[in-house]
Amino acid sequence: MESEGAAGGRSAYPLPVPLGARRMAILAEGCFSPLGAKTAVCLVRYASSEVVAVIDSTLAPSTAERALGFGGAIPVVASLVEALARGPDILVLGTAPRGGRMASSERAAALEAIEAGLHVASGMHEFLADDAAVSAAARRRGVVLWDARRPPDGLGVSSGAGASCPVVMTVGSDCNTGKMTAAMEIHLGLLRAGVRSGFAASGQTGIMIAGTGIPVDRVVADFIGGAAERLVAETAHERDVVILEGQGSILHPGYAGVTHGMIAGAIPSGYVLCHQPTRERVRGYDVPIPPLAELARLYERAAAGIGRIPVVAVALNTFDLGDEAARAAVARASRETGLPAADPVRFGAAPLVEAVLETMRRS
Repeated sequence: MESEGAAGGRSAYPLPVPLGARRMAILAEGCFSPLGAKTAVCLVRYASSEVVAVIDSTLAPSTAERALGFGGAIPVVASLVEALARGPDILVLGTAPRGGRMASSERAAALEAIEAGLHVASGMHEFLADDAAVSAAARRRGVVLWDARRPPDGLGVSSGAGASCPVVMTVGSDCNTGKMTAAMEIHLGLLRAGVRSGFAASGQTGIMIAGTGIPVDRVVADFIGGAAERLVAETAHERDVVILEGQGSILHPGYAGVTHGMIAGAIPSGYVLCHQPTRERVRGYDVPIPPLAELARLYERAAAGIGRIPVVAVALNTFDLGDEAARAAVARASRETGLPAADPVRFGAAPLVEAVLETMRRS
């Protein structure tokens, strides 16, 4: 998939293989599922033509279609040795665990891949290039280590200037509610409608898909706003609208600071609120998720000192519901909030795209 992200390239990464030409083997050992391996799952969804195999011995032999319900015949294999038979040129560490630390098995897989001549990509907070043994092996074999969560140099505090075009930011009731997926689906829908949309990737998964972006959750706290401002400014170049991938949640005890910092720096024109209807509490915390109408009001007041930012639509992640229950959840979300609602993957993003177009007309 060709990147529709930031122009100018200041936040771009030196990709070892051009977008659209990558042959990725993705490591998702024991966790190839929507909540267990978000990076792997989203690469299968949005860069499927570049994925030659997924490694998960607990599901092998299988296919992405059987494991996820999409992804077609992409094979799920038991080992890197089996994946190598598919001719990959990059091994991607496909998990994004809390804290972003690399498991010993993942480090071992990275070393094995390097010895086989593969580049290695990781979205961990713990960088491959900072590991002496891994970096030495990569130099010896002449391969590239792509640490997608390494932020660019030169970040500063936000100026408060805003972007040159409207910005719509996906925000969530929690982490892993589909903010990146909703942003990508809206972005692709706008492109199909002839709108010059830019997708601003702020997390490791979006960056791996787009090949560019700023991993905001790795940025020094003082510079989160400046990072978001720079990201949208770069993406806005020759664009009609920027769809900004949000991070965390204002409800999340661990990551609320990232969310608030991004809002203050990006100064979006509107939010798309993302939620998993079956989730009643923030995962891993005893924090209840309020009704969507109340949560929308909380977001609209999140930057009250800077300005009121409206929630313009609701994106639901209904992967764990049957079709009838999913449709009922979408209808209930729209009724309770008075806003357009959709599961953009399951039922299409048209209501969300129209809400963004209306936001652009008002901006």
